[in-house]
Amino acid sequence: MEVTVLNLALLICFLLLGLQDVSDAALVDTVCTSGGGECVAVHADAVCDPVNLKCECKTDYIVDPGNADACVQDLDPSLDLPGLEVITTIACTTDGDCTTTDANSICDTTAGKCACKSSYIEQNAGCVTIIDEFTCDSSDATSCSSLDAKSECDATTNKCQCSSGNTAENGVCVAIINGFTCDSSDPTSCSNLDAKSECDTMSVKCKCSTDNTAVDGVCQTIITSVACTTDGDCSSDANSFCDTTAGKCACNSAYTVQGASCVAIINEFTCDSSDATSCSSLDAKSECYATTTKCKCSSGNTAENGVCVVIISGFTCDSSDATSCSSLDAKSECDATTTKCKCSAGNTAENDVCVAIINGFTCDSSDATSCSSLDAKSECDATTTKCKCSAGNTAENGVCVAILGGYTCDSHHKSCTALDAKSECDTTTSNCKCSSGYTAVNGVCGTEKSSAESVRISWIFVTAVMFVVCCMV
Repeated sequence: MEVTVLNLALLICFLLLGLQDVSDAALVDTVCTSGGGECVAVHADAVCDPVNLKCECKTDYIVDPGNADACVQDLDPSLDLPGLEVITTIACTTDGDCTTTDANSICDTTAGKCACKSSYIEQNAGCVTIIDEFTCDSSDATSCSSLDAKSECDATTNKCQCSSGNTAENGVCVAIINGFTCDSSDPTSCSNLDAKSECDTMSVKCKCSTDNTAVDGVCQTIITSVACTTDGDCSSDANSFCDTTAGKCACNSAYTVQGASCVAIINEFTCDSSDATSCSSLDAKSECYATTTKCKCSSGNTAENGVCVVIISGFTCDSSDATSCSSLDAKSECDATTTKCKCSAGNTAENDVCVAIINGFTCDSSDATSCSSLDAKSECDATTTKCKCSAGNTAENGVCVAILGGYTCDSHHKSCTALDAKSECDTTTSNCKCSSGYTAVNGVCGTEKSSAESVRISWIFVTAVMFVVCCMV
């Protein structure tokens, strides 16, 4: 009985010595007991191997390559390398330390660990090609592109493949056009990849064949190279028609070819802001907007039926819409007779933009009518070369009016005296008038009435004396 108890004690001691603290060992090195909780304590997806009494990952799971104490789902069991360590965890000093395990690996001597070759990625312990072998997640848009910028995940196969316009060369996706190195002796070297391409014998790169151009990396037939006899032959582009004289499709008015199709010149055509004629060569009244690199109508112009026209006297407005013109030029309005925009009262067009006549329009001081032809009571200020109201006049609502009897004043007199110191506001007419004791001369208050009266009387007296003298003679 004593021996049995002793043997039992020794067995317990042996088991206790054999069991390790799970916190001090990697998952696969952790000793376990069948049905015990030693493995789950390390990771929830770990189980005990009943034969070896060591922990392992449960079915369809493998040890996480980045964490020896964790299990991750085995995404593609067909790529597993049974019995091998995770390639990127193997210590090395030369490539040979790695290639004996995985031919697609090299030794990263800086890290002292094996690494996958260029265009390969570690998955399920070994190195697999990014394109066609790596198992991707089609719900993650960057699952492949984060590994190869020109690739995407094929939702059907869950494998990375080169995106449209690209193909694999040496395991890396490159653009078919101007990227892929072709075989000039093989006429299908490029056309097998893009039916409208061919191999350029000079650069040994694929290029779009005659009458085709690359759009988003894929060769497309340029609409204006399509032969036609009727507009229906050009129906592949809604903005084109058949030029029966040339026998080719052409872009509709206000459109131009960019890439393979017709695009609107204004707001669609991508222009070159460094080229002053990039847009104006297509529409004389347009320019390239550097921020959007799209053509827009230049100052003083606006688009009508896709073509830039001058706002003033050119744009067809809607007289029932008060903002039809002012939304384009704040100082303009719609002329109900011509249904064209015109500058509103007190304004005139300068460089196709409405400006105030007074203090806005740039006049010619050598031309006496430069301003008066626009506002009869104005003249050109030779110093500023701007129109100003002539003496005795002032601007009201942008138009020159006579200060006396024309300008609308207030009841505080200030609005008149500021214009003519000897004037005041007539509260009856709300117009300026000369103050008591003054009279208007050439529209300006100046001569006192008392002095004028004295002069008048003096002239009467002198005249009477002269008359008497003449009679006596």
